[in-house]
Amino acid sequence: MKMKKYLLVFVYSLFYSLSFAQTDDVILSVGEENVTLEEFKSIFYKNNHNDSAITKTYLNEYMQLFVNFRLKVKEAKALKYDTNQAFMNELEMYRNQLAKPYLSDNQFDEKLINEAYERMKQDVSASHILFSVPEKALPADTLEAYKKAVSIRNKIINGLDFSQAAKQHSDDKSAVNNGGNLGYFTVFMMVYDFENAVYKNEIGTVSKPIRTKYGYHLVKVNDKRKAIGEVKVAHIMFKTPKGASKEVIVTSKSKIDEVASKLKDGEDFAQLAEKFSEDRASAVKGGNIPWFGVGKMVKQFEDVAFSLLQKGDLSAPFRTDYGWHIIKLLDKRSIPAFEDAKDDLKKKVYQDSRNNLRDKALISSIKKEYNFKAYNSRLNELSRYIDETLSAGTWSSEKANTLKRSLFVLDGIYYTQSDFVAYILLNQTIVNKHHQAYFNDLYEAFISESCLDYERSRLEEKYPEFKALLQEYTDGILLFDLMDDKVWTKAIQDTLALQSFFETNKAKYMWGERLKAKIYNCIDEDIAKKTLRQIKKRHRMPYLTDEDVLKKVNLTSPLNLQVTTKKFSKNENEFLNQTAWKVGISDFIKSDDGSIIIVDVLEVIPPEQKELSETKGRVISDFQAYLENQWLAELKAKYEVKVNQTILYSLIK
Repeated sequence: MKMKKYLLVFVYSLFYSLSFAQTDDVILSVGEENVTLEEFKSIFYKNNHNDSAITKTYLNEYMQLFVNFRLKVKEAKALKYDTNQAFMNELEMYRNQLAKPYLSDNQFDEKLINEAYERMKQDVSASHILFSVPEKALPADTLEAYKKAVSIRNKIINGLDFSQAAKQHSDDKSAVNNGGNLGYFTVFMMVYDFENAVYKNEIGTVSKPIRTKYGYHLVKVNDKRKAIGEVKVAHIMFKTPKGASKEVIVTSKSKIDEVASKLKDGEDFAQLAEKFSEDRASAVKGGNIPWFGVGKMVKQFEDVAFSLLQKGDLSAPFRTDYGWHIIKLLDKRSIPAFEDAKDDLKKKVYQDSRNNLRDKALISSIKKEYNFKAYNSRLNELSRYIDETLSAGTWSSEKANTLKRSLFVLDGIYYTQSDFVAYILLNQTIVNKHHQAYFNDLYEAFISESCLDYERSRLEEKYPEFKALLQEYTDGILLFDLMDDKVWTKAIQDTLALQSFFETNKAKYMWGERLKAKIYNCIDEDIAKKTLRQIKKRHRMPYLTDEDVLKKVNLTSPLNLQVTTKKFSKNENEFLNQTAWKVGISDFIKSDDGSIIIVDVLEVIPPEQKELSETKGRVISDFQAYLENQWLAELKAKYEVKVNQTILYSLIK
């Protein structure tokens, strides 16, 4: 249903226009609402740029869609869907999402984007030692972790091996095995403060303690190199799950070795991947994996992939924690030009821990634009009524109820002590922090939220395009809610009506002639001959199963034979199209990849009626279309629709 909502929003964007105030010839009226020629043209030409394709037929079809749209919008508002609380809540959610691009300091964003691109040009290798500290730890605990970090750093500076120190002292459990070595990575792969320490320090240096949300880190820069870019590869994999038995591992190894042999003999990689790879997500794409760069794959896979030099190069079989692989290099590329990378970098900056810096820059910008001024003495006056109950989340405002003076002013609007008290009461919670420090944190949060709320409230006034976009979403949500009530949910939930519709239209839902058949995919002609003997044997001995056949034929290799059994419709399977549509065993059919196909037709099934359960999705779709057409007819009867055809056809060049 969500997809339908997004589609409706999109459809509305095709029909929406800002030109409501224009006076011109009326091309369309829906009830008392008129659409002028200029309004219609602004919508129409937004979606139609080829004048030669504009015919009377096309204009009539387009106008009908537009009329249906207008009718639905009008009805939604007539039924007061826009006053529903659920609607208003959802619209507010969308408004907040749409507001995000407008709530930013563009200059600061550009600085972060440029910095990210420069770092993108380098891969860095680093090791770290973690001294874990919760984000909201008590000052004493934070200080203890910091002192420990300083102490260990001094020992390293005086000769203690970093990796040994990591194994002995790091709270990162992986350090026991890797000595704190994180391998190579690039921009956005670590939290921003950690990333800064690596990119800003020289090779071989050990940083001072770096604070992140995880605690304190000592960071040693191991290496920096020009970014190796990205690779695109295909792979064939046979799984060896964690804890797999020796037998499973040996079997997987034998499979990958056999595939390697076939590749050496010149067989097609993509066809082998599609047929045999146990990574089915990539197998159906010929083994293709999306582009990836440093730090995106397990180290063994990454090292092999980047070691291949020329397009088409194949790796030897190798093992990772996931199984046995063979990789084929499809392509390599260096980092993109800045303009090509900018949009993606912007998105990542918004999602990264850098976002906290962006928020601070935005608040600073808002303060400057609206002449923010604080009265700190009045904050001090309020702070005298704060005690340890604040950190316990139980502070009461009784003693501070008389305080009404302004704490700060923003664009001529005064925010008072009592406003802040109300904010405290709403947001206080249990924290491991001194009450005065927590009071200061809450005040900064109060200022930030007040600034953002004020800026958010002025978006429609400041940005006409935001106002228009919000209107599109408003009508899109209304249309979704109305369509859901009148058509979509009704068609699904009214099972009696659905059954009745199915019974009335049964002739539309029939199976054509089908075959019940077994398709045997044999790796070569010798295997096909062996398989054929087993098929004939099975016909004589019906108690034999597919497993019995596979056991006999796949004795030398698990890749020799694959069997598929099902009911097939015409044109569903290319090999069935090459056989007589009758019971019996086909001749050998050679596939494009060199394998041999044998089709054993067990039964010819004549046309028959489908059950509702067998075609329910199609029936629901047809029923929804039926309901929508009925409903539109009712709307056209309710609201008079007039189209000025003469004006409409004037759009034909």
